[in-house]
Amino acid sequence: MELAKNLLKLSRKKKMSIASLAKKSGVKQPTLHGWTTGRSVQNIDDLKRVCEVLEVGLHTLLFGRPDPYETNQKLLEEIFKGDITVTIHKIVKDD
Repeated sequence: MELAKNLLKLSRKKKMSIASLAKKSGVKQPTLHGWTTGRSVQNIDDLKRVCEVLEVGLHTLLFGRPDPYETNQKLLEEIFKGDITVTIHKIVKDD
């Protein structure tokens, strides 16, 4: 599983130790240490909390790259923040 490699890489990128990641995510340090040594993950909620702190998607944490089919939530929020106006100029029915 690439989780161990990705977890260490992403935490280094954020300049976080496993201990600080544990503290910020609420996931116990022995659990995170187990992930870095290849122990299997038992709790999807723990993975999600770690992803939130590392600011990555679950696919990135597990596979080392973003899910190509997952929408970029931050981009969508930026595009659609504030009021949205939709204007229809012409409607054409295809037969």
